Amino acid sequence: MTPTAAPVAFYDLDRTILGTPTFTLFLFWAAWSDKPWRLFLVPIWLLLALGYGLKLYDRSRFKPAAIRIFLGRDMSQARMARLAQKFAAWRVATDVQPGAKAAIARDRAEGYRLIMATAAPEFYAREIGRVLAFDDVIASKHQRTADGDWSPILDGENCYGPEKARQAQKWLDQQSGRPAHIRAYSDHPSDAGLFALADEAVLVGHHDKLANLAQQHGWHFQDFRRTA
Repeated sequence: MTPTAAPVAFYDLDRTILGTPTFTLFLFWAAWSDKPWRLFLVPIWLLLALGYGLKLYDRSRFKPAAIRIFLGRDMSQARMARLAQKFAAWRVATDVQPGAKAAIARDRAEGYRLIMATAAPEFYAREIGRVLAFDDVIASKHQRTADGDWSPILDGENCYGPEKARQAQKWLDQQSGRPAHIRAYSDHPSDAGLFALADEAVLVGHHDKLANLAQQHGWHFQDFRRTA
């Protein structure tokens, strides 16, 4: 008989916990606060973003290239830790959605293990998870040197859609038993695979299209801009 473990709640980050997507914001903020001259490279980034929008390449190529533009070659462990700490403190203090704050507090009070599952890079996503007192973070992994310095290059697949679900399943398989209950929260239907792992799925948003989609799939629907 498979042992039962503590219940688990998976939370997406962008537009679920935080109201504003973090990836581009982090890159612009990091350049502005650390190496402002890199903002002169925005036209190059715009061309890169156009190519991505036209589906000339996918996220796994777009994200490392964007990181190189705004962060440069210096992705030392010390520098990235400093940037991540400042960024996480700013975003958690100003952008956690009221509904997310209430859901996190409820799940924590009910004994759920809180797991962030996001496509954001781990070098700042883990710090946001730490500030929010999450139990663990599943994020897009990046290569590291022997000294612990970061690389723009992904270490594996971008943690999005099916890959996020795969990573969540891998995390579950590494636990001591099947959680007594699993909740999952996300703002995007690309996380249907993550929802399939859950006993209780919550699609976060405020548009009728999303509400109808949630109803079709038997998901709960909640507007995290408010607490109920």
